[in-house]
Amino acid sequence: MESVSVIIPTYNRKNVIGNSIQSVLNQTYSAFELLIIDDGSTDDTESLINQIEDHRIRYIRLPENKGVSAARNVGIKEAKYDYIAFQDSDDLWKETKLEKQMQVITQNTEVGLVYCPYECRKADGQLLTVPDGSVPLEEKQGNIYKHMLLRNTIGTPTALLRKECLLKTGGFREDLTCLEDWELFLRITQRYPVAFLEEALVFANLSKDGVSHNISGYYEARCHMLATHKEALLQYGIFSDVTKEVLESAEQLGILPQVSGMLQFYLQQS
Repeated sequence: MESVSVIIPTYNRKNVIGNSIQSVLNQTYSAFELLIIDDGSTDDTESLINQIEDHRIRYIRLPENKGVSAARNVGIKEAKYDYIAFQDSDDLWKETKLEKQMQVITQNTEVGLVYCPYECRKADGQLLTVPDGSVPLEEKQGNIYKHMLLRNTIGTPTALLRKECLLKTGGFREDLTCLEDWELFLRITQRYPVAFLEEALVFANLSKDGVSHNISGYYEARCHMLATHKEALLQYGIFSDVTKEVLESAEQLGILPQVSGMLQFYLQQS
């Protein structure tokens, strides 16, 4: 049985991480190690982890807070096994997640990763599935790089990857403070086909800081991706459409001059 390295980055999430850890430990696929990368927490996270008795847990504490991408990259370097899965400290996995995904990825040697939808609950109580059934299957599996240039369908806690894909394409960009997952999955789907399971095997907590809390980081990441993937965007005939979308959204927020200048800077650097 192939083993998996599961990576949970965390920072001051003592009150929620316990359930996330337990959802991993409860997996029907038991051949894994669980790396908990503590990104310099100032709460009592370490004490909580030490109370959990399971030999599969490896707790790694970073000396200072460097951000989620740096923490995940530490986990990738420390991972012992050829398959890697990411979990967030406030999300929950269904018990069969690893089992079902490992069955798919081991039987499809050409794919770089396998992922699934996740469920989340809005403030009004409505349950959402992302991506939902309105997204065509051909945009969610196989060679989806073109579609990923338009939108990200892969949630980080839903993905199980071959470690070689991360090593060959590079890990998470630590200079981005937003959309670092989309940026990574763009690089991976540019080189590898992906597999998709229709069943939602992850429940995501929407209490995390979102784009609305990091507007500058969001636009910096979008401009970076536009510049980095300009050639492909032009080849597919969607560069103008994506650029227009980014600039129009910036105009609605009253920050068009700043974003326009940022985009011009990145395009000149590419």
